[in-house]
Amino acid sequence: MEKPIEKLTDKPVFRKLRGYAFDPSFSSTVDKRQSNEVIYKVRWEEELKPGPSGEYIEIVDYDPTTECFYEQIDLNDPYVLADNGLPLSEGDPRFHQQQVYAVVMSIIAQFEKALSRKIIWSRIVDKNMGNTEFVNQFVPKLRIYPHALRQQNAYYSPSKLALLFGYFQASEQWEGNNVPGSAIFTCLSPDIVAHEVTHAILDSLHPYLRKDTNRDMLAFHEGFADIIALLQRFTFQNVVEDQLRISRGDLMSSHNFLGDLALQFGQAISGNRRALRSFLVETLPDGSTQLVKPDPTKYRDIKDPHERGGLLVAAIFDAFVRLYRFKTFDLIRLASGGTGILEKGEIHPDLVRRLAAEARGIADKLMLTCIRALDYSPPVGLNFGDYLRALITADVEHNPEDEEGLRFALLESFRSWGIVPDDLVSYSVAQLMWKPPSANGGPKRAIEALEKAFKYIFDTESAHLGVMEHMEKILRSNTREEIFMLSGFLSARVHDMLMGKFAINESQLERSLGMCFDDINYSFQDETFKVPIKLKAHRRPVFQVYKCRPLIRYNSRDGYAYKILIITFLQKVYIDLRKSPYEEFFNESASSRRGADQKPKYMFDFRGGATLILDLSDFKIKYIIMKDITSSARLQKHLKYALDRDSNESNSALLMQNEEPFAALHIH
Repeated sequence: MEKPIEKLTDKPVFRKLRGYAFDPSFSSTVDKRQSNEVIYKVRWEEELKPGPSGEYIEIVDYDPTTECFYEQIDLNDPYVLADNGLPLSEGDPRFHQQQVYAVVMSIIAQFEKALSRKIIWSRIVDKNMGNTEFVNQFVPKLRIYPHALRQQNAYYSPSKLALLFGYFQASEQWEGNNVPGSAIFTCLSPDIVAHEVTHAILDSLHPYLRKDTNRDMLAFHEGFADIIALLQRFTFQNVVEDQLRISRGDLMSSHNFLGDLALQFGQAISGNRRALRSFLVETLPDGSTQLVKPDPTKYRDIKDPHERGGLLVAAIFDAFVRLYRFKTFDLIRLASGGTGILEKGEIHPDLVRRLAAEARGIADKLMLTCIRALDYSPPVGLNFGDYLRALITADVEHNPEDEEGLRFALLESFRSWGIVPDDLVSYSVAQLMWKPPSANGGPKRAIEALEKAFKYIFDTESAHLGVMEHMEKILRSNTREEIFMLSGFLSARVHDMLMGKFAINESQLERSLGMCFDDINYSFQDETFKVPIKLKAHRRPVFQVYKCRPLIRYNSRDGYAYKILIITFLQKVYIDLRKSPYEEFFNESASSRRGADQKPKYMFDFRGGATLILDLSDFKIKYIIMKDITSSARLQKHLKYALDRDSNESNSALLMQNEEPFAALHIH
């Protein structure tokens, strides 16, 4: 008698779900329909509930316009499982939920792959005055509302810790693939969904990068979200093959849409653009189009956050194209008989597959590098030059050899767009990398004191009060709340230990971390009022250790694993503007804002701090990526930007929504 077949007990690795690669408008055309319908491979969640509601996100499909909850999709329904989810449908809210879930979980997986750690949602309560400065609260799930708004908008809400997607009627013009007056759902655009969840993830990693303190801050949020949305598209082989077939292998051809975001949305709003944002093609004043060309003057002149963020996207995409052309030149040479110029007509399917494989490989490496660079970025006051430094440093740390030339492609493209740091001696990889504090000429005694303090806290021979046990639990745990609580414990230990060091051991030790606990005097020549300025921040020995996270990283050269610790230090001081030319202006500005800080109007917030990366093998500090709170030059630029920003009427809606900066920013 034959033995009964044993029931499979291994869990699936992925949940396969059907969805759009571009948006519904592509599925209404014969030639684009098949490449637009893709399968998302989402990490399997055993405890996934209808909604869907899983470990990271909860989809709540309430429509305030109709005052109803739509039926929830159950992705564990056997019929749904058997057919890779529901079929694509603009009219079924359950498919809308499926599409959002698939895209969001795919983006989260990319971030966790790059950062070697789980994404954790939290909410910071920032108390301006008093003994308790910051409270960081764990939030189990990001809430997502697919039909939250009846408007041309979708945005991430930091206060609600939620993504809100709108829907609206297309314009009445017969252009693009839309039917005039038809419903356009932003939740069905993978580009828009990827963009919004990237805002949420970036905010969870660097919550103070949404503070609008320089021209690049909100622009970076917008540009970075677009970068992830663009590069995520290259994960689908059939999509890349189809677009390269159409464009005959040329990524910079106006015939492909790999450099366009939210096509249906862009064509549906008044004006009927090619896409919501295009990084390949620009429209000229006469209505004609041309390929986008690098222009270094734009970084100096453009102020709008979306347009300025587009420069960052263009620089990254330009690096991608440069590397793609370099790596595929041999294939083009072989296919063209050595001329480098392909014959007219469609290119061979084998060549298409090889070109697509190269493009996908480059896009994957570039996306991971863009994400890893966040760990090498300052916690406040980020500009595009800082991010270029972070990109180069992250790539050197992970891929020391750079045999493919990624770093040099980034150098070329950023230079061509005029994005270079201000304080360079020469423009090279060696100069752009963040330097160890010893190489920067930092105070040797202070750095040694910090390293001794970290060794005392974290070394196995001297660590106490459960520090090492907590470190190992963080590295082993798969429970996000446990990791959050244990990391909070480590942050508290670092804070308490260093607070004691700052107070009794080393005079001005905190200065090596971009902070200052004494009175701070600032002086500079103001460009607006044409007078010498002297300002003061009174002594405020209060600081925050926002992040203290041990990680295991791998070096691609030798494959060895090594442990590092990432610690983020933040301090806020209040600049006394009384008896200065700024006093009257900022008094009026603060009075006009809803939800303004509960502090005297003449006090101006100014933040500093550092991202510190510690090698746990020898407790040496690898990098201190700092924004100095005592810098008069930084304060001058901050005040000048605030003056320009607050006097610009187009920014008034944004300024009125301090807790919802992306709501006004994303209205079209």
